[in-house]
Amino acid sequence: MSAAVLVVVACTYSEMTLPEHLPSGAIIIKQDELSFSPRSVTVRAGEVLYFWNGESAIHNLVFGSQDRSPDMKASDVFERRFLEPGEYEVTCDYHPQMRLQVSVVE
Repeated sequence: MSAAVLVVVACTYSEMTLPEHLPSGAIIIKQDELSFSPRSVTVRAGEVLYFWNGESAIHNLVFGSQDRSPDMKASDVFERRFLEPGEYEVTCDYHPQMRLQVSVVE
């Protein structure tokens, strides 16, 4: 007789505070509860998006299939500038359900 073992890995939600060094009016994409918030955003070409890990889970950012950010621990911020107009999808290697749609306009 064999026994099945269920292992549950939890990523805890926390009420972290945004870093103070972010510019006023910055466009901030929060990584929290294993998702991006907001899930879609429109920016002008050349505008900076700030990705902030607001939870204890480690994340990274995948832009297309080759371009990746370093791993992001709790409270880490990663800046990304989209230079060309178009539609971009951002995901996370560790949590493939995380998806962000970025529309870049001129």
